[in-house]
Formats: sequence, structure tokens, C-alpha cells
Amino acid sequence: MKTPMRPLLASALLCAPLFATAAPALTPEQSLDLYARVLIEDDAAAARTLNDAMRSAHDGKDAVTPTPGALAKALAEPWMALQASAGGQADAAATEAMYAKVLKASTCRATGSSIEDNEYVDDQKIATVEFTCQVANLDSVRPLFSASMQHPEPANSTRFIEAYTQALNSGTQRTVKGSQKLYSGAGQAYWFSGSFDELVTPVLEAIAPFQAWMEDAEAASAPKVTGVPGCDLLLQQHRSCVAKIAPEQISGVDAMAEELKAKAQVKSADEMTQECKALRSIAQMMWTDECA
Repeated sequence: MKTPMRPLLASALLCAPLFATAAPALTPEQSLDLYARVLIEDDAAAARTLNDAMRSAHDGKDAVTPTPGALAKALAEPWMALQASAGGQADAAATEAMYAKVLKASTCRATGSSIEDNEYVDDQKIATVEFTCQVANLDSVRPLFSASMQHPEPANSTRFIEAYTQALNSGTQRTVKGSQKLYSGAGQAYWFSGSFDELVTPVLEAIAPFQAWMEDAEAASAPKVTGVPGCDLLLQQHRSCVAKIAPEQISGVDAMAEELKAKAQVKSADEMTQECKALRSIAQMMWTDECA
């Protein structure tokens, strides 16, 4: 049973509107909370609050044009495809409603912020807003997912699908943390961002963690260099690819491994996981079909 996590995230993030905002009366924390309510919870009242705050900076027009149900639909489509591949059937409206309910409960709220000068733009600031999100707890589902991957018989796939659906409907949650950068206009009159991936991605990855679960399973057999599964898998895959397409650059992979190993001694596993996610996106730009 294959899980289309990458297309899911891509489609979901493409569905999230990008805002250039002007909110004179709002702090970075207040702005972050409103963006979360609009993007993740489909909160129409939050959209109105943002538009009221920004209207004077947008010629009296609404600056925020949310797309209700976009994330729920983006999550529902690949999940229904997965069910179909396992021989099951799903009701599109019911599935989207299930994800909409889960997203509405996935509250992300600011816990604080730090502000620094924007060295590239005079008289502007950058706020790093820390936040926490309450997301679905799928820990009980993970063993069944692993079983369905190792032994993809219809019965195993059905058990996983049923358990996953039950876990989402149960409302059991856990907390995840993240941070989002917001940029100010002159005099900190408003805060904006060209992308809210930092805010939305932790929620999407919590609700549909299949790609991460598969990578963790693959990492179990990777050489232990850093002790962080995502980093060790990246190093193994990057080394294998470079050995095929540019063997003369293997020394660069060795240097990368030593650097990550050193960082793992002083950084947390979560910090290393995030760093290696960023490195993966860079490394994959040079991977060719030969690396598959």
C-alpha cells in the first residue's frame, strides 16, 4: 500500500492562500493567531478581523481571500485514493467533513515572539513567532501502518484504515511546536509573510504522517552516523546517489556527514530532524532518475 504524502503536502500548501498583510493594530502574536484560524480552522470571523485591520492599506478592499475547505479537500483526496487502492470505498463529502472537523480542532496559537532588525530592508523588522498546535494523536495507529507496509495484505490495510479513521474521530490530541517568520512594513505598521508553510506544515504532517513514518522505517537499516533517523537516511540516500552520478564528489558527502554528526552532539533530535528536512530538499535538487 503506497501513501501519496508528498503530493498531499504539495497540493495542500498550494491551496493555502498567501497574504501580503497590513494590520496596524495587531501584534505579531495576534497576527499569527488570526492566520492560523483562517488557514487551518476556516474561521470566517478571523478573516473579517484581518480584513478590517488591513483595509486602509489595500485601498479599502479585502486583502484576505481564504478558500474554505481547501486543506480538508487536499487531505481527503489522497486518503480516498489510498482506500481505493486497498479495495475500499469512501464517501467524498463525509471524508472532507471528517478532515474539516480535525483541522478545526487543530488550534495553533502563538506563545511568544522575538523581533530583530531586517538587515536587508531599512526600517523593517523580522518577528519569529513561536507557537504550539493541538493535533491528532496517531501514536496508536503507527504499528498498524508499519504492519500494512511490511505485509500489504488487504486485511492489514483494512485494519490500518479503520484504526486511522477511528483515531481522527476520537479527538485525542497531542501538542506540537513550531515557529513562523513575519516581516514588518516601515515603522512596524503591519506584518506579512510570503508563505505560511512553517505554520501549516506541522499540522498537515501530524494529521497525515505517513511519509515520515516510511522514512523512519527505512532509516532503521541506515548506518548510524548521527543517531537521528531522518538525518541518517538522508546521508545514506545522498551518498548512494552521489556515488552514481558524481563519484568525485563523495568527499562532500563525507564532510556533510561529519558536520551533521557534530551538530547532533549539541542539538536536540527535533532540531536535527528539521535541519535535515531542509537539507533533503536541497539535496534532492541534484538527484536524478538514476538515484531512484
